[in-house]
Amino acid sequence: MEGLRGYHQREYTKPEREVRRLRRSRAGELGAHNPYAREFWMRSMGAGLCRCVGACAPNWEPRVPVFFITLIDEGQIVYPTDANTEGFRRSTPHFPDIHRTYRRALRGFDYIGMLDPALYVSTQKVECVSRFILWHAHALVWNTSAAALDQWASEARWSMRAYLPYASGIDWRPIRPPDLRQLIWYTGKTPRQQYQLWRREKGSLQQYARPINGVNAVRLYATMRNLTLPELTFAGGAGRQIIRRTLRRASAW
Repeated sequence: MEGLRGYHQREYTKPEREVRRLRRSRAGELGAHNPYAREFWMRSMGAGLCRCVGACAPNWEPRVPVFFITLIDEGQIVYPTDANTEGFRRSTPHFPDIHRTYRRALRGFDYIGMLDPALYVSTQKVECVSRFILWHAHALVWNTSAAALDQWASEARWSMRAYLPYASGIDWRPIRPPDLRQLIWYTGKTPRQQYQLWRREKGSLQQYARPINGVNAVRLYATMRNLTLPELTFAGGAGRQIIRRTLRRASAW
């Protein structure tokens, strides 16, 4: 909201119209940037996950192993609509294709996950455009083992190529039982950082992160303005029932 009301934003001539979309009264629309919708959505999904893994009050620690997975594929980069991308080494994917790519990668698991946009700025020297978004995904997986995930990651990494050469397209790790709620919130967080790339003398890339400023927050809002939380969410196995219940609850918000 502060970014929309900021003096330097140039995306909207009447920002108060957009601010109204972010109020509690509009949470039922499930807008991806509405903070109240995000909170309701993650509370409902988190409650469903806790039931599945036996996490109860007061500690909310799961009775079965739960794993946190991050998927990054450089093929899911989206350039600004006004950018001249003719001759680029990659084409801009459509959002349904992005969703499908990450959903297929987790086929066969019980999981819930969400797509997350990473905004890269000042990228003229790297990508010949001023900024771009790299869509990646975070997921919570259960009813599997570390050995099974390790084998899956080894076999699936060929299909997930991270943007940075020193990073992995697939990262998985077991969740410490006390950290389950924290990772639920992290999976569904609103983007809070912007990233910048710098090419070292040897040609490799270095990434820097900092809190997103008001101007770029509005740019990201404009990009995601018409997306809803169900569109950002994907699930498999037992996770599908969690999403169906969350959608039914959302109709009463």
